[in-house]
Amino acid sequence: MKLKLLSPSSKVWTPRHWLSCALPFTIFILILLFYLTGEKRQDELTGCGFTAQLCVPERSLTSQEEPGQKSGEIHCLGPDKLPGQMVRPFKESLATEGDLQMPQFLNGWRKLVMLLDPLGTLFTFATQEASEKISTLKSYSRGPHSNHYQTFSAMAEWEQDPFKYKSGLQTLVLLHRALHWAQLCLDGIARVHNADMGVLCGDAYQRVLGPFHPWLIRKAASLAFLAFPRRSKLLAVVCPGANEQEAQEALAQASDMLEAVYNRTQGLLAERGILTHGVTMLPTGGR
Repeated sequence: MKLKLLSPSSKVWTPRHWLSCALPFTIFILILLFYLTGEKRQDELTGCGFTAQLCVPERSLTSQEEPGQKSGEIHCLGPDKLPGQMVRPFKESLATEGDLQMPQFLNGWRKLVMLLDPLGTLFTFATQEASEKISTLKSYSRGPHSNHYQTFSAMAEWEQDPFKYKSGLQTLVLLHRALHWAQLCLDGIARVHNADMGVLCGDAYQRVLGPFHPWLIRKAASLAFLAFPRRSKLLAVVCPGANEQEAQEALAQASDMLEAVYNRTQGLLAERGILTHGVTMLPTGGR
Protein backbone atom coordinates (compact mmCIF):
# COMPACT_ATOMS: atom_id res chain seq x y z
CA MET A 1 0.00 0.00 0.00
CA LYS A 2 1.47 3.34 -1.06
CA LEU A 3 0.92 6.59 0.81
CA LYS A 4 0.59 9.67 -1.31
CA LEU A 5 2.09 12.78 0.28
CA LEU A 6 0.37 16.09 -0.33
CA SER A 7 2.44 18.86 -1.82
CA PRO A 8 3.07 21.93 0.34
CA SER A 9 0.58 23.91 -1.73
CA SER A 10 -2.20 21.39 -1.10
CA LYS A 11 -3.27 22.50 2.37
CA VAL A 12 -6.25 20.99 4.10
CA TRP A 13 -8.24 23.86 5.55
CA THR A 14 -9.69 22.61 8.80
CA PRO A 15 -12.10 24.71 10.86
CA ARG A 16 -9.20 25.64 13.12
CA HIS A 17 -7.25 26.98 10.14
CA TRP A 18 -10.22 29.03 9.03
CA LEU A 19 -10.69 30.44 12.54
CA SER A 20 -7.02 31.37 12.92
CA CYS A 21 -7.18 33.40 9.71
CA ALA A 22 -10.69 34.77 10.01
CA LEU A 23 -10.40 36.17 13.54
CA PRO A 24 -7.54 38.62 12.88
CA PHE A 25 -9.18 39.65 9.62
CA THR A 26 -12.48 40.28 11.44
CA ILE A 27 -10.74 42.43 14.05
CA PHE A 28 -8.98 44.40 11.30
CA ILE A 29 -12.26 45.05 9.46
CA LEU A 30 -13.96 46.07 12.71
CA ILE A 31 -11.24 48.57 13.56
CA LEU A 32 -11.28 49.92 10.00
CA LEU A 33 -15.03 50.45 10.10
CA PHE A 34 -14.67 51.88 13.59
CA TYR A 35 -12.37 54.60 12.26
CA LEU A 36 -14.20 55.24 9.01
CA THR A 37 -17.58 55.78 10.70
CA GLY A 38 -16.14 58.80 12.43
CA GLU A 39 -14.81 60.43 9.26
CA LYS A 40 -18.02 61.79 7.80
CA ARG A 41 -19.42 63.17 11.05
CA GLN A 42 -16.10 64.77 11.98
CA ASP A 43 -15.92 66.53 8.62
CA GLU A 44 -19.48 67.83 8.98
CA LEU A 45 -18.97 69.18 12.49
CA THR A 46 -15.48 70.61 12.33
CA GLY A 47 -14.58 71.06 8.69
CA CYS A 48 -11.43 68.99 9.25
CA GLY A 49 -10.32 66.08 7.12
CA PHE A 50 -10.04 62.54 8.39
CA THR A 51 -7.49 61.92 11.15
CA ALA A 52 -6.79 58.81 13.15
CA GLN A 53 -7.86 60.28 16.44
CA LEU A 54 -8.18 64.02 16.70
CA CYS A 55 -9.30 66.99 14.66
CA VAL A 56 -7.63 70.11 16.04
CA PRO A 57 -9.26 73.39 14.95
CA GLU A 58 -7.15 76.01 13.23
CA ARG A 59 -7.15 78.12 16.39
CA SER A 60 -5.34 76.40 19.23
CA LEU A 61 -4.90 77.31 22.90
CA THR A 62 -4.05 80.98 23.26
CA SER A 63 -4.35 83.63 25.92
CA GLN A 64 -6.16 86.02 23.60
CA GLU A 65 -9.48 87.37 24.84
CA GLU A 66 -12.23 87.68 22.24
CA PRO A 67 -14.10 90.97 21.71
CA GLY A 68 -17.11 91.25 23.98
CA GLN A 69 -15.80 88.76 26.52
CA LYS A 70 -16.41 89.98 30.06
CA SER A 71 -13.50 90.21 32.45
CA GLY A 72 -13.46 87.15 34.73
CA GLU A 73 -15.89 85.20 32.54
CA ILE A 74 -14.73 81.74 31.55
CA HIS A 75 -14.18 81.90 27.80
CA CYS A 76 -15.62 78.49 26.92
CA LEU A 77 -18.76 78.81 29.03
CA GLY A 78 -20.07 81.84 27.17
CA PRO A 79 -23.41 81.63 25.33
CA ASP A 80 -21.69 81.45 21.95
CA LYS A 81 -19.33 78.61 22.93
CA LEU A 82 -20.19 74.93 22.71
CA PRO A 83 -19.29 73.94 26.31
CA GLY A 84 -21.50 76.77 27.59
CA GLN A 85 -24.29 75.75 25.23
CA MET A 86 -24.05 72.24 26.66
CA VAL A 87 -23.97 73.22 30.33
CA ARG A 88 -27.07 75.44 30.23
CA PRO A 89 -29.71 72.92 29.08
CA PHE A 90 -28.29 70.24 31.39
CA LYS A 91 -28.60 72.72 34.27
CA GLU A 92 -32.16 73.53 33.22
CA SER A 93 -33.00 69.81 33.22
CA LEU A 94 -32.45 69.84 37.01
CA ALA A 95 -34.76 72.84 37.62
CA THR A 96 -37.46 70.71 39.29
CA GLU A 97 -36.25 69.14 42.53
CA GLY A 98 -36.46 65.35 42.44
CA ASP A 99 -37.20 65.17 38.73
CA LEU A 100 -35.56 65.49 35.31
CA GLN A 101 -36.86 67.72 32.52
CA MET A 102 -36.55 65.54 29.43
CA PRO A 103 -36.51 68.15 26.59
CA GLN A 104 -33.70 70.06 28.31
CA PHE A 105 -31.86 66.83 29.08
CA LEU A 106 -31.99 65.82 25.42
CA ASN A 107 -30.88 69.29 24.27
CA GLY A 108 -27.90 69.06 26.61
CA TRP A 109 -27.06 65.64 25.18
CA ARG A 110 -27.25 66.99 21.64
CA LYS A 111 -24.64 69.63 22.49
CA LEU A 112 -22.55 67.04 24.32
CA VAL A 113 -22.46 64.94 21.14
CA MET A 114 -21.24 67.98 19.20
CA LEU A 115 -18.58 68.60 21.84
CA LEU A 116 -17.29 65.02 21.93
CA ASP A 117 -17.33 64.19 18.21
CA PRO A 118 -14.22 66.23 17.24
CA LEU A 119 -12.19 64.62 20.05
CA GLY A 120 -11.60 61.50 17.99
CA THR A 121 -13.14 58.33 16.65
CA LEU A 122 -13.51 56.73 20.07
CA PHE A 123 -15.82 59.53 21.12
CA THR A 124 -17.56 59.43 17.76
CA PHE A 125 -18.26 55.73 18.26
CA ALA A 126 -19.87 56.41 21.65
CA THR A 127 -21.83 59.43 20.46
CA GLN A 128 -23.20 57.60 17.43
CA GLU A 129 -24.83 55.15 19.83
CA ALA A 130 -26.07 58.03 21.97
CA SER A 131 -27.50 59.89 18.95
CA GLU A 132 -29.78 56.95 18.18
CA LYS A 133 -31.11 56.98 21.75
CA ILE A 134 -31.60 60.76 21.68
CA SER A 135 -33.62 60.42 18.46
CA THR A 136 -35.76 57.70 20.02
CA LEU A 137 -36.63 59.77 23.08
CA LYS A 138 -37.22 62.89 20.97
CA SER A 139 -39.68 60.96 18.82
CA TYR A 140 -41.56 59.99 21.98
CA SER A 141 -41.55 63.57 23.27
CA ARG A 142 -43.06 64.77 19.97
CA GLY A 143 -45.39 61.83 19.35
CA PRO A 144 -49.08 61.31 20.19
CA HIS A 145 -48.22 60.77 23.88
CA SER A 146 -45.76 63.64 24.12
CA ASN A 147 -47.24 64.96 27.37
CA HIS A 148 -46.02 61.76 29.09
CA TYR A 149 -42.41 62.34 28.00
CA GLN A 150 -41.73 65.86 29.30
CA THR A 151 -40.32 64.75 32.66
CA PHE A 152 -38.79 61.60 34.04
CA SER A 153 -41.63 61.16 36.56
CA ALA A 154 -44.32 61.46 33.90
CA MET A 155 -42.50 58.94 31.70
CA ALA A 156 -42.07 56.49 34.59
CA GLU A 157 -45.78 56.70 35.45
CA TRP A 158 -46.84 56.25 31.82
CA GLU A 159 -44.67 53.25 31.01
CA GLN A 160 -46.05 50.29 32.91
CA ASP A 161 -43.30 47.98 31.69
CA PRO A 162 -39.99 49.91 31.58
CA PHE A 163 -38.11 46.89 30.22
CA LYS A 164 -40.07 46.50 27.01
CA TYR A 165 -38.11 46.87 23.77
CA LYS A 166 -37.05 50.49 23.15
CA SER A 167 -39.14 51.88 25.98
CA GLY A 168 -38.35 55.43 27.03
CA LEU A 169 -36.96 54.44 30.41
CA GLN A 170 -34.74 51.69 29.06
CA THR A 171 -33.46 54.05 26.38
CA LEU A 172 -32.70 56.57 29.12
CA VAL A 173 -30.66 53.92 30.96
CA LEU A 174 -28.42 53.53 27.90
CA LEU A 175 -27.90 57.31 27.68
CA HIS A 176 -27.26 57.31 31.42
CA ARG A 177 -24.34 54.90 31.05
CA ALA A 178 -22.85 56.85 28.17
CA LEU A 179 -23.14 60.07 30.19
CA HIS A 180 -21.26 58.41 33.05
CA TRP A 181 -18.35 57.48 30.78
CA ALA A 182 -18.24 60.92 29.16
CA GLN A 183 -18.25 62.60 32.59
CA LEU A 184 -15.45 60.42 33.97
CA CYS A 185 -13.29 60.94 30.89
CA LEU A 186 -13.84 64.71 30.67
CA ASP A 187 -13.28 65.08 34.40
CA GLY A 188 -9.95 63.29 34.05
CA ILE A 189 -8.92 65.54 31.18
CA ALA A 190 -9.81 68.60 33.27
CA ARG A 191 -8.33 67.60 36.62
CA VAL A 192 -5.80 64.77 36.35
CA HIS A 193 -2.29 66.01 35.54
CA ASN A 194 0.66 63.93 34.34
CA ALA A 195 -1.54 60.98 33.41
CA ASP A 196 -2.04 59.02 30.22
CA MET A 197 -5.45 60.12 28.99
CA GLY A 198 -5.82 56.94 26.94
CA VAL A 199 -5.36 54.80 30.05
CA LEU A 200 -7.67 57.01 32.11
CA CYS A 201 -10.52 57.12 29.57
CA GLY A 202 -9.91 53.49 28.62
CA ASP A 203 -10.32 52.34 32.22
CA ALA A 204 -13.53 54.34 32.48
CA TYR A 205 -14.79 52.75 29.25
CA GLN A 206 -14.02 49.19 30.39
CA ARG A 207 -15.75 49.83 33.70
CA VAL A 208 -18.86 51.67 32.49
CA LEU A 209 -19.57 50.72 28.86
CA GLY A 210 -17.35 47.71 28.19
CA PRO A 211 -19.54 45.20 30.06
CA PHE A 212 -22.37 45.95 27.62
CA HIS A 213 -20.35 45.71 24.38
CA PRO A 214 -19.32 42.58 22.44
CA TRP A 215 -15.78 41.24 22.91
CA LEU A 216 -14.57 42.46 19.50
CA ILE A 217 -15.76 46.00 20.20
CA ARG A 218 -14.00 46.02 23.57
CA LYS A 219 -10.75 44.83 22.01
CA ALA A 220 -10.95 47.36 19.20
CA ALA A 221 -11.56 50.13 21.74
CA SER A 222 -8.58 48.97 23.81
CA LEU A 223 -6.31 49.24 20.77
CA ALA A 224 -7.66 52.67 19.85
CA PHE A 225 -7.08 54.00 23.36
CA LEU A 226 -3.36 53.31 22.87
CA ALA A 227 -3.26 56.17 20.35
CA PHE A 228 -5.34 58.57 22.44
CA PRO A 229 -4.39 62.27 22.04
CA ARG A 230 -2.40 64.13 24.67
CA ARG A 231 -4.24 66.14 27.29
CA SER A 232 -3.16 69.51 25.86
CA LYS A 233 -4.58 68.62 22.44
CA LEU A 234 -7.88 67.51 23.93
CA LEU A 235 -8.16 70.79 25.83
CA ALA A 236 -7.41 72.69 22.62
CA VAL A 237 -10.34 71.04 20.87
CA VAL A 238 -12.78 71.42 23.77
CA CYS A 239 -11.93 75.06 24.36
CA PRO A 240 -10.35 76.64 21.25
CA GLY A 241 -8.99 80.12 21.65
CA ALA A 242 -8.40 79.90 25.43
CA ASN A 243 -5.30 79.31 27.48
CA GLU A 244 -4.82 75.88 29.03
CA GLN A 245 -5.76 76.88 32.57
CA GLU A 246 -9.00 78.46 31.43
CA ALA A 247 -9.79 75.39 29.32
CA GLN A 248 -9.25 73.18 32.37
CA GLU A 249 -11.56 75.34 34.50
CA ALA A 250 -14.29 75.34 31.87
CA LEU A 251 -14.08 71.60 31.36
CA ALA A 252 -14.09 71.00 35.12
CA GLN A 253 -17.30 73.01 35.48
CA ALA A 254 -18.86 71.17 32.55
CA SER A 255 -17.87 67.85 34.13
CA ASP A 256 -19.44 68.91 37.44
CA MET A 257 -22.72 69.62 35.67
CA LEU A 258 -22.66 66.23 33.93
CA GLU A 259 -22.00 64.63 37.31
CA ALA A 260 -25.00 66.42 38.85
CA VAL A 261 -27.25 65.24 36.00
CA TYR A 262 -25.87 61.72 36.26
CA ASN A 263 -26.45 61.55 40.02
CA ARG A 264 -30.00 62.93 39.73
CA THR A 265 -30.82 60.37 37.03
CA GLN A 266 -29.13 57.59 38.99
CA GLY A 267 -31.30 58.32 42.01
CA LEU A 268 -34.51 58.45 39.97
CA LEU A 269 -33.74 55.16 38.22
CA ALA A 270 -32.72 53.46 41.46
CA GLU A 271 -35.89 54.58 43.26
CA ARG A 272 -37.98 52.70 40.72
CA GLY A 273 -35.74 49.62 40.60
CA ILE A 274 -34.94 50.15 36.92
CA LEU A 275 -31.22 49.47 37.41
CA THR A 276 -31.72 46.07 39.06
CA HIS A 277 -31.83 44.29 35.69
CA GLY A 278 -28.38 45.50 34.72
CA VAL A 279 -25.14 46.75 36.19
CA THR A 280 -26.01 49.24 38.93
CA MET A 281 -23.70 52.23 38.90
CA LEU A 282 -23.15 54.21 42.08
CA PRO A 283 -23.18 58.02 42.24
CA THR A 284 -19.85 59.56 41.33
CA GLY A 285 -19.50 61.85 44.31
CA GLY A 286 -16.17 61.98 46.11
CA ARG A 287 -13.17 62.35 43.92
